[in-house]
Amino acid sequence: MPDKQTYEGIYAAMSTALTAEREVDRSGVKNIVNYLLDNGCHGLSILGTTGECNGLRREQRVEVLDAVLEANNEREKPGVIMTGAAGTVAVDIVEDLKKMDKPGVVAALVPPPFYYNLDTQGVIEFYEHLADESPLPIMMYNIPQTTKVTISPEAVEKLAEHRNIMGIKDSSGNYVGYTHFARVAKQAPGFTLFTGADGTLFGNLMIGGHGIIGGTVNAAPALEREIFDAFKAGDFETAADRQRILTQVVDVCKIGPGPACYKAPHVFRGLCGGYMTHPLQWLTSDQTERTRKGLKELGVL
Repeated sequence: MPDKQTYEGIYAAMSTALTAEREVDRSGVKNIVNYLLDNGCHGLSILGTTGECNGLRREQRVEVLDAVLEANNEREKPGVIMTGAAGTVAVDIVEDLKKMDKPGVVAALVPPPFYYNLDTQGVIEFYEHLADESPLPIMMYNIPQTTKVTISPEAVEKLAEHRNIMGIKDSSGNYVGYTHFARVAKQAPGFTLFTGADGTLFGNLMIGGHGIIGGTVNAAPALEREIFDAFKAGDFETAADRQRILTQVVDVCKIGPGPACYKAPHVFRGLCGGYMTHPLQWLTSDQTERTRKGLKELGVL
């Protein structure tokens, strides 16, 4: 197994294009891939919360990955691709990871199993087992508001030592917790720390984060890339100014239900249809118009 590599930059928590029959829209998937990579994304993280992983059949998840890889491989400059896997049964997750171990995939984003409230030791044992069995490096996914399981700094400190655990995406919104993760990332060579909270991108970069895997990246990839590039250039005034705009974009995207709110900008751009996995709901007509208007006023649509 090669040494771990740190990844930096703007990664979209990519929406999944579907047909009216709730099958994978391969053409729409390719449209979204090319739009996001053409507009500043360093890479894509697919089949996460925004990508409706838990609403897709297991064979559909592989089909989404195949469509993403096909589109990416056709590009003159491909992006970095991370896949996703989720569930409550570790054996099934490992099986999915083996099916997704394909050329061009650098890692898999995996949340802890939901339903049961795991303690820190349970989280450690889950990820160690997964990392021992998975052919793909594991990116831990801390999203307790969805899973009911918090990945603690103590767990991250222990798991960062594993050669097949390459980092963590923190979508908790807990800035203090993220600061502890940043301390671990600084001490662990090759360990990647991403925020999942677009509204705190600049602040999280300032304390040692490497970038973002964000849902709002679907709406404003170029804007988020501007923040990242300004930060890397030491132009903190510009980065902070652009962050203030991005925070307003985040608010607009919350008008409609998630994760439909992050697919809506792609629908407005004509990249795919407004269809969701069952039973997720699409935006109402009022939410649609308010979202469209807000994104236009902020200059990202």
